[in-house]
Amino acid sequence: TRDGRVLFAVPWLGKLVLGTTDTPRRDLPREPDAFAEELEFILSEASQALSRPVRSQDIKSLWVGLRPLVAAPAAAEGSTKVLSREHTIVVDPNGLVTVTGGKWTTYRAMAEDVLERCFASQLLPRRAGGQSATHELKGAAMASPATPLHAAPGLHLYGSDGVQVNDCPGQDNALGGGLTEAMVRFAARFEHAQTVEDVLARRSRILFLDAAEAARLAPAVANILQQELGTDPALQSFLDLSARYLPASNAI
Repeated sequence: TRDGRVLFAVPWLGKLVLGTTDTPRRDLPREPDAFAEELEFILSEASQALSRPVRSQDIKSLWVGLRPLVAAPAAAEGSTKVLSREHTIVVDPNGLVTVTGGKWTTYRAMAEDVLERCFASQLLPRRAGGQSATHELKGAAMASPATPLHAAPGLHLYGSDGVQVNDCPGQDNALGGGLTEAMVRFAARFEHAQTVEDVLARRSRILFLDAAEAARLAPAVANILQQELGTDPALQSFLDLSARYLPASNAI
């Protein structure tokens, strides 16, 4: 840490994600840019913690996310340390139930808490819970022990859906970044992907792992989506977006 800032380093899909938290912002852009001081902090602190210095030219993709934090009524203006990183549930007198804050990795706990508030407020009759405690998400079969959870992208990420992926044409046509033609067709046919961004940023994570590689793959992905859907895959829009993830263009 430095001046209250925290550096984190997380192995993710064959890469290392370096980041920091707690930079207050008042704007709400769809694609926020990094602050130059954030980048300097991450590179400087990571260079001290890792086995070799980290330089700007080592960065494959540079991106920022905005996280809403729930303020207590007496929260100090501009201070993120007093804001809650948990979810908050509010029940209005008219029965409207609102859940705000939180994160997708705790969605089951959030759902349980919402129902508990509904029971406590007599909005719903109390029922036994835990119905989804053992439910698995689609394709949830775990990777084999030989495949670490932070391994580079590949078919193992699809779990039990891998068989269905390879039923699509192009399983032997590797596009790059662990992505195959079959995976793109699977995304279009079964995961509702419509655009290049849907595939390279949302269904796969190549944009966040290597922005230049994502731009290189974009025309091939657009061509496959055009074949599958017959609609505009928004290639140029994605190329413009991927350029913003390159370190030289993403710092203010």
